[in-house]
Amino acid sequence: MAEDDFDRAVDTYRQALGVFVKGDPSQVADLFSRRDDVTLANPLGPPRLGRVDVEKAIAEASAHFTDGSVHCEEVSRYSTPELGYVVQIERAELQLTGQDDMSPSSLRVTMIFRREGNTWRVVHRHADPITVPQPIHTVFDT
Repeated sequence: MAEDDFDRAVDTYRQALGVFVKGDPSQVADLFSRRDDVTLANPLGPPRLGRVDVEKAIAEASAHFTDGSVHCEEVSRYSTPELGYVVQIERAELQLTGQDDMSPSSLRVTMIFRREGNTWRVVHRHADPITVPQPIHTVFDT
């Protein structure tokens, strides 16, 4: 039963991404933890800690989009009755604010979910654009 609930939570998040890329952050934000230890590391800035900063980062990111679609390619998933994670590649076609054309995007994503009461919530999400092998020099500041 807990595994089915976790699977539904992952599916719900993926559906919420479809609304997020149309400029509405509310469904994604609603799925994040309400606790002070919630974190978000998106590709647009440094990691954010705490509900207020995480919600702000989610809203700021979603404001860049007016339309789009997202397809998730799952790499791995695991859950216990209280904690679970999913690793996926999110491939998207996005219309950026002020642009007419769609732009492709691919993100490597790790999300950690935690059961809070009867609900699974995202307690951490990390996303970055590294989806293919990178030369070692690309990870050093020059």
